[in-house]
Amino acid sequence: DHTVNWQIGELVSTWWRPNFETVMYPYIPPQVAKPKECRKIFLTQLPPTGILGVPKNLKLLAVPLFELYDNAHRYGPVIA
Repeated sequence: DHTVNWQIGELVSTWWRPNFETVMYPYIPPQVAKPKECRKIFLTQLPPTGILGVPKNLKLLAVPLFELYDNAHRYGPVIA
């Protein structure tokens, strides 16, 4: 059994879902008292012996974080 010792770095962003819709915001809207979900994204480093595998039916994109916000038509609702 191969165990990876992940090094969790600094917090990169925090996204909030105010209701049960798919859209998330980088802030809590003022009219929302209790958001339904909070998603935190941390910086992690791949260990020197680690391998980043991508299935053949998918592709890996390097995208700036600011381009993800409200861009679901390009990157999909899960990541945008």
